[in-house]
Amino acid sequence: MRNFYLLFYLFTAVTSTWGQSHKQEKPSDSSLKKLLETVNSVSKTDSILYKKTIKNYLQNAKEAQHGEHLFNAYYFHALYESNPKVMHLYTDSLMQIAQKKPNTLTIIKAYQTRSTVYYIEKNYQKSLEYELAALQLIDKDNHAYEYHKTLYSIGLTHFYLQQYHEASKYFVTARTYFENTHDYNHLRGYMNSIRYEALTASYLENYDYSNELLKTASKKLTQIKENGRAVEKAYFDYVYGINLYHLKSYSKSIDVLKGTLAEIKKNEDYANEHNVYYYLGLNQQSLGHSGEAIIYFNHIDRIFKEKRYSNLEIKNAYSYLINHYKKLKNEEMQLYYTNQLLKVTLFLQSEYRYLSSTLHKQLDIKHLEAEKERLENSLRMKDFLLYSAIALGGIAFTCFLVLYLRSKRREKEYLKRYDELTALRKSSQEIPTIIPEVIIQEPATTLLQTEKAEEAYVPALTEDPLFKREDTCNNRSNKCSGTTSDKTLSNLLVHLQNFEDNHAFLEKNINLNQLATRWNTNRSYLSTLINQHKGRSFTDYVNKLRVDYILEKLDTEPVWREYKISHLSDITGFSSSRSFANAFLKVTGMSPSFYLQKLRSDEKA
Repeated sequence: MRNFYLLFYLFTAVTSTWGQSHKQEKPSDSSLKKLLETVNSVSKTDSILYKKTIKNYLQNAKEAQHGEHLFNAYYFHALYESNPKVMHLYTDSLMQIAQKKPNTLTIIKAYQTRSTVYYIEKNYQKSLEYELAALQLIDKDNHAYEYHKTLYSIGLTHFYLQQYHEASKYFVTARTYFENTHDYNHLRGYMNSIRYEALTASYLENYDYSNELLKTASKKLTQIKENGRAVEKAYFDYVYGINLYHLKSYSKSIDVLKGTLAEIKKNEDYANEHNVYYYLGLNQQSLGHSGEAIIYFNHIDRIFKEKRYSNLEIKNAYSYLINHYKKLKNEEMQLYYTNQLLKVTLFLQSEYRYLSSTLHKQLDIKHLEAEKERLENSLRMKDFLLYSAIALGGIAFTCFLVLYLRSKRREKEYLKRYDELTALRKSSQEIPTIIPEVIIQEPATTLLQTEKAEEAYVPALTEDPLFKREDTCNNRSNKCSGTTSDKTLSNLLVHLQNFEDNHAFLEKNINLNQLATRWNTNRSYLSTLINQHKGRSFTDYVNKLRVDYILEKLDTEPVWREYKISHLSDITGFSSSRSFANAFLKVTGMSPSFYLQKLRSDEKA
């Protein structure tokens, strides 16, 4: 990955920035110059040798206290390190040396190096800040190389922010300058500029122009040093493979992109390795080879887990994986990739945290601030929607689980009640009720107090002013005629028995006032009598009679089992299906729908 940044962001070091060529070299200068030549000759791909060489160079520069070589040694170390924090330490040293011996080119180089470190950190605000600071110091006529190198770097910032039109202008300007000079640094500048100009053209959907640029650049590949030629070609082919995909030449695109993988992997550039897998997957998808596409998209997930890297473009691979397994109804894999997408989203939110700051528009950097804000809002909205979906899904699942478990418990209890009720009815025993039946006793001179009824207070029947006990005697026989209250009680109990035997309880909207009027008594007395002799309130008493009636009909007349709940409710006098269901549940301990369902299933069995 380090080599990727160095290859694409920087060209090569300017070997001398102090302008001391006319001074007579000290004895130590000669050896330091040879060490510098050794550093430039060692390939960065040989990391062990390169690190040893630049370390030796730095030690000798320190011993000689030679400003020019010390500056160059810190520069090499800054760009070799992989940890941005360590890189900043070396750039601090560069800044200190530049301030001690002010030299425009030295300060420019220090600014640009620090800009590189911020670029690697993805702190594009700071990176742009130092590039702009360097640009202000550059004399375009006397230091054209540094000036155009800075323009190239600004173009990269535009490119990352997806402002491809703006990026293209900077790349064209840089490429035009570098191609007219023939030293090696300018050649590398040209190759980098034209490569990104071609890639920008591809993103702007100008694929033919992009391919023409690649064709032109390929003619200069032989001028690249042999140890860097293969990797340079691989990156040109990478852009070409992307163009082929967009031009719908899928099979050829696959062949070209596969050919780039070896060098890109060798360069430890897992960022572009990701991208290669992504476009290989897109090609296979376009050819209808979903299985091959899944393999390449899975490589993206593998590298994310191993390297903890992703970008905004290849993040879309997870959407394809999720939709793929959604179509297959594979919830396990769908959940896995949903979780992975969440991890990638969180990673991107953290990795690109510097995008939350505002980049101020400077030096023709058009729409940069607006584009940054758009990207921030887009990422924030995607994360919000994702989190909301997961949270709502969790709540819905929890509610479903609670309701399901409650339903299973209720079903188990209903089944137990059903078995008990069926057994009792088969043995002609009394149906179990929520409120136990109270045994009706024979009338006495005074009503016996029974178990506590549902009402909070039940007055004694003998206290009713309309039915006080009166001893009336016949004047001729001098014998008592009997107790009026005892006779009244007996009559009412007979009425209640007839009420039950004649199924008068099925009358719709029957109430206590109506019965009291019919039976020539008052409401309070009748309510108290029912509570004491039937063990329940008038409403519960009537409801139990109706439910018992329905149970009997369901047992003896199978046609009743086909009736709907609403019909059963209507023919038994209930005011609504809901009141019927509540009464049935209270009497039997189960819902009428469950009871009917069980009766029907038992009948079929």
